[in-house]
Amino acid sequence: MRAGDLDERSAGASEEAMLEGARMHRKLQREAGPDYTAEVPLSIYYPIVPADADPDSLPYVLVEGRADGIFCGADPENPIFGEAWTIDEIKTTYRKVSRMKEPEPVHLAQAKCYAYIYCVQNQLDIVRVRMTYCSLVTEEIRRFTLEYTAEEISSWFESLMEEYVRWAAMAARWEAVRNRSLRSLEFPFRYREGQRELAVHVYHTICHGRKLFLEAPTGTGKTISALFPALKAVGEGKADRIFYFTAKTVTGQVALETFTILRGAGMHLKSVQLTAKDKICPMEKRACNPDDCPRAKGHYDRVNEALFDLLTREEDIRRETLEAYGEKYNVCPFELGLDVSTFADAMVGDYNYLFDPHARLARFFAEGKGGERYLFLIDEAHNLVDRGRDMFSATLSREEMKVFRSTVRETYPSLWKKLGKLLTAFRPFKEAFEQNFEQKAFEAERTAGDQGGAARAAESGPGTADAKSALGAGAPGTASGMRFMEVMGGRERVLLVEEIDAVADAASKALEEMQFILQEQRRGREQAGKAADAPAPQVREEFMNALFTLSHFVTIYGGMEGDYQIYAERYGREEYKLQLFCVDPSGKLAQCLEKGEASILFSATFLPIRYYKRLLGGTEEDYEVYARSSFNPEKLGLFIAGDVTSRYRSRGVDQYVRIAAGIHNTVSERHGNYMVFFPSYSFMEKVLEQYGIMYPEDGETSFCVQRPQMTEEERVRFLERFEEVSDTGSLLGFCVLGGIFSEGIDLRQDRLIGAVIVGTGFPQVCAQREILKEYFDRQGENGFDYAYRYPGMNKVLQAAGRVIRTADDVGVVVLMDERFCTGAYRRLFPVQWSGAEVTDSRGIGDKIGKFWDEWL
Repeated sequence: MRAGDLDERSAGASEEAMLEGARMHRKLQREAGPDYTAEVPLSIYYPIVPADADPDSLPYVLVEGRADGIFCGADPENPIFGEAWTIDEIKTTYRKVSRMKEPEPVHLAQAKCYAYIYCVQNQLDIVRVRMTYCSLVTEEIRRFTLEYTAEEISSWFESLMEEYVRWAAMAARWEAVRNRSLRSLEFPFRYREGQRELAVHVYHTICHGRKLFLEAPTGTGKTISALFPALKAVGEGKADRIFYFTAKTVTGQVALETFTILRGAGMHLKSVQLTAKDKICPMEKRACNPDDCPRAKGHYDRVNEALFDLLTREEDIRRETLEAYGEKYNVCPFELGLDVSTFADAMVGDYNYLFDPHARLARFFAEGKGGERYLFLIDEAHNLVDRGRDMFSATLSREEMKVFRSTVRETYPSLWKKLGKLLTAFRPFKEAFEQNFEQKAFEAERTAGDQGGAARAAESGPGTADAKSALGAGAPGTASGMRFMEVMGGRERVLLVEEIDAVADAASKALEEMQFILQEQRRGREQAGKAADAPAPQVREEFMNALFTLSHFVTIYGGMEGDYQIYAERYGREEYKLQLFCVDPSGKLAQCLEKGEASILFSATFLPIRYYKRLLGGTEEDYEVYARSSFNPEKLGLFIAGDVTSRYRSRGVDQYVRIAAGIHNTVSERHGNYMVFFPSYSFMEKVLEQYGIMYPEDGETSFCVQRPQMTEEERVRFLERFEEVSDTGSLLGFCVLGGIFSEGIDLRQDRLIGAVIVGTGFPQVCAQREILKEYFDRQGENGFDYAYRYPGMNKVLQAAGRVIRTADDVGVVVLMDERFCTGAYRRLFPVQWSGAEVTDSRGIGDKIGKFWDEWL
């Protein structure tokens, strides 16, 4: 039913916002009266070959759905219609329904399918369709009623199915080919130690429909060990599709290459690589509308032909393939990729295609979707904790809305007024900060003039420590349900808030107005001779940015439960922003994972497993497995420099000297490539400066340094330096923990022979981390571990994992921080780190020298 232009400007509300739509559906159905039957399942088998074919082998398409409502009677809003059976289709929207002139064609087509099925099965002469549109904001209702004879509705449906049959037949033929190849597929390699057991665990999890939390260190072959049993399960009819989700493109490439290997072993499988819209767009600046993009104009008129051609020719469908077919047929390659996914057996893409409320694949994961059985394979799943918090959190800046409002005063006066009410809704937070500032100033002045103030302060202790929150009721006069949190000795202050209904309501009304504006513009473009009020390009871009911000904020607010903390921040002089912070993403992640038949979440660093299982939505019934590394642990020399600390309050020249000496003593024992990881850019710069003073360049050692916000080309050049291996000199890469070079890169053999990790990866103390700490303390967990220690240690383990990548690799890892000597951290060491040796920055050279002597 698709036709016409691709136009992002008329995009509807997000899927999460449609949860409110489901509630509105139920309300309208309840109010419809006793003769109204809600949620009526309808289905019919339709032959997909000519009627004169052998009836015993005649294949059919099952067309099924659920009508919102069916009733028999006259339409009170259209007196010209007498009594008849009517199919009611309900659609909720943020548009002003009073201004709608006709139903959306695709919505009407859905209802007409139901009408055909009901008409045929009940042998009706006529059947009606009633389209019911309801505003989610005002609950205003607009209805359209259309009547069809049995002949009219049958003719329409048969034309629809004639077009669909070729797609259904193609899919059926391919499924048979795929399943035959998967049933006969053999593992393409000789199993490594423990690898067969790993595959069995995955298969067992799929058969039981559970989640598996799998820690599989480098060398266990976790990608193929997860994919192979999943593919076998599909071939045996235990699942229909595989989704392989990753945090980074590079890990997705590993899955695609694994598919290539298995195709060489006889597998037939259509796999598609899903690429972000901004990356795959051929335009210099993305603008998904027919006015600015030639491919968007008439996209839906051409895309079906492009899709059919691609599906009948290709199995390995990567970004380059989509770009080529997009150019050939002059269609959007991103949208083409989404269409391909409907027919693909396996999809490889970013986490957000399942979890993000705005980016998730609605064609698979929207509310109410079902029928097919999906397998979720989630690589490097340790990243999903913080990514989940980001995806399920939202920010609304008063200043940004104020700037946007100034751009629409003349063009959209009604929107300008609604945005003014949104700014007004921020006033209680502004007043609370002003009162708190005045109270702090008053207390400081009183303390300074009170001779006994110093004695009382000493008696009460050292005051607010760097990593301790000052939690109080705030200044006198602060509104009920608000309290201030101070961090870093008061250098950062946020206002914890319990209720923001006024802001949310104003944001919803502004969003409704923006949705209406977009719909009116689209209708203006569609009606010949009618000019639309199209804003200037820069205003249009600001409009769409603000639309997304408000839509995301309203969506997140609508789905908030007890796992959120709302807080307001003051920044700049008079600028405020409101944060909906998802402190515990486990519930949201679990809801997403429930859309799959089974989920395999795996990582090389999943310690402690209870922490990750808890925050990634696992239950007691789900499985957890630790796969031992198949590599010889003696090939990794692990050393701890116990005389060094990266604690913030201890930083200074003395520590920088020790760290520089420890690095030098580490790399002096053998020429080669090393990476040195630091907790921050500023710390790295201090040590790098000291290193240059103590060890001037001598021609044997060269440096490359990670910089903030490196471009893709700069990252490639950085890593290309490590492709060169020298026996006469050393390369030192100075990087930050948790950055782009501390995980996901694969420098095998002598491309990287050592890593020095300075610090425990401890996240920077800030309001959000303190909120996390407080929340998990209240939950009975160790809040400090959850907010700081566990996330930091994961960064350390990831960075250390860059060194040993294959069974032939030999290398050293040096941990520089006294805290690694304590039991709290040693308990987080993986099994293969049991031989760690404690030394200091001066003696570490001797230890490393002995290690290399044993292996060289």
